[in-house]
Amino acid sequence: MVLDVSGNTLFESSVYATAAPFLDTLYKKLDCKEDCRISFLYGCYQARRFGGRYIFFAPSDLIYIAAPLLDASGKMLAGILAGPFLINDYEDFIHYYMRNRSNLSERDISEINEAIHGVVCKTPRESRAISEHLYYVASAYFSRVDMADSAPVQSNMFYSAYPVEMEDELLSAITKGDIHSANLVLGEMLKHIMLTYGGNIEELRSRVVELTVLLSRAALKGGADINAILGLNYDYLREIDSFLSVEDMVLWLQTVMRRFTQHVFDFAGAKHMDVIYKAVDYIKRNYANKLTLQEISDYLLISQQHFCRIFKDETGQTPGRYITFVRVEESKKLLRNPAINIADIPEMVGFDSQSYFTTIFKKETGQTPGRYRRENGDFRAHAT
Repeated sequence: MVLDVSGNTLFESSVYATAAPFLDTLYKKLDCKEDCRISFLYGCYQARRFGGRYIFFAPSDLIYIAAPLLDASGKMLAGILAGPFLINDYEDFIHYYMRNRSNLSERDISEINEAIHGVVCKTPRESRAISEHLYYVASAYFSRVDMADSAPVQSNMFYSAYPVEMEDELLSAITKGDIHSANLVLGEMLKHIMLTYGGNIEELRSRVVELTVLLSRAALKGGADINAILGLNYDYLREIDSFLSVEDMVLWLQTVMRRFTQHVFDFAGAKHMDVIYKAVDYIKRNYANKLTLQEISDYLLISQQHFCRIFKDETGQTPGRYITFVRVEESKKLLRNPAINIADIPEMVGFDSQSYFTTIFKKETGQTPGRYRRENGDFRAHAT
């Protein structure tokens, strides 16, 4: 499709029309036609922002690829949209996406399943190739600055200013209060950011704002005091505009990260500080085993009832809840590696069964393990 800057359709190809019956059925069942139209226009503007290439999920859970048509000054005149298609197979689309929508009946799902073959499936590698092709097609019609040399690359499931898994690793380390790992990951991320922005202080400032907000959320998730974190976050965001050099901003961000991390499980004034630290350490080292509260209590040389009470009092969450958190965070790392069989992951992180793992993972993240892998897996390193 070709869209104007208001989102109106200027052109639809005959190939696109083959998906029309399926889209009509899907839009009707999901009541998302207008939301999808808005997402198409948004995708085109995001493509303009992120170097001419953008791959995204529409509200219909179908994949689209966008590229902007620009004039010589860089102003967007229209947008090209390729799609829709699936990044997985038909069965997965029905099982992971349609069945997870509470408003769909079995009859609705059956009708969608009957019409779905009007949409093609593409691998992540093919999706990237389509995105590149669409970008060069759009570039051929207008003389303009090559945005790929001057704009940040899309930070989504296929493109990122740094490997996507780094951001997840950083947030996981901060949430668990692991300042050593957080420092290592942040250092690598900063290298990629510096290469991407080429020392442009304003572009870097925008990225640092995003990272600061992410760091504060991770600290809160890890158990930090909300008033302390929100106070720090407010002060930090006010400071960002005062930096005049990239070097000063990078050093400042490292300080912010350390402060947020130190607030996670900061029990310096806690009555049972030693017990909590020992418990957290033991859980991190043994989460992959069939860990029980009695086992942890025996290790700490206290009763299970006493352990559960003081852990909840000091951290604000039960030991079982913290064990689940650690297991889910570790499973995310494994899911990002497509070389690891997804069926092996539950046992590797201490879950009793695949079904229980899937239930807990979706409850904690809002996604099934399969969808998380499709959106976050390092397909670039493992494409064949």
